[in-house]
Amino acid sequence: MKLRGLEALYRGIKDNNETYYLFSYTKNKVTFEVLFDIFPTPFELHFLVKQSNFKIKYLVEQGFEVNPILTKNDYSDLCKILNLKYDPINKFSPNSFLEEFNNSIPTYSKREKMKQELLPFYSSSIEESDKLVFNGFIEWNKLNNGKNVREKNLEKTRILYPEHYEYCKRENVSIRYTDKLI
Repeated sequence: MKLRGLEALYRGIKDNNETYYLFSYTKNKVTFEVLFDIFPTPFELHFLVKQSNFKIKYLVEQGFEVNPILTKNDYSDLCKILNLKYDPINKFSPNSFLEEFNNSIPTYSKREKMKQELLPFYSSSIEESDKLVFNGFIEWNKLNNGKNVREKNLEKTRILYPEHYEYCKRENVSIRYTDKLI
């Protein structure tokens, strides 16, 4: 299914040299925090509910196409979080959920970004997720040892310290992370 509402949002993100956009979407009195991330390929569309462990991710393919089919567990979790009971007359489907969502996608507007706001969406998929505290830079070009910043380190930097991402990518710099707070 095509999520046409993401097209204008995508243009706004690109025009402002950003890689993602966060917004809220409410259905059945449940407010989802939604992340539309255009950094990975395919793009990613994440739905979280604060103060719960609910999390669903859709891949957004070229042309803003999304496969609405969910795993049995994700479908069950979505029904549960929305407080839905089986109703043979008014059946719920992930397709109808996405259709309603598509009609509620906001237009792009510049917003203030919060520090580490991507972390809740990616906390389970970043490398060394127990080490989230900045512990210095490794300037590979100055070490002249032939090593380069790894993609996983750059992605972790984009998630945790986006203000340093472009510098690290351009200058071949890694961020060291620790689990120790000073």
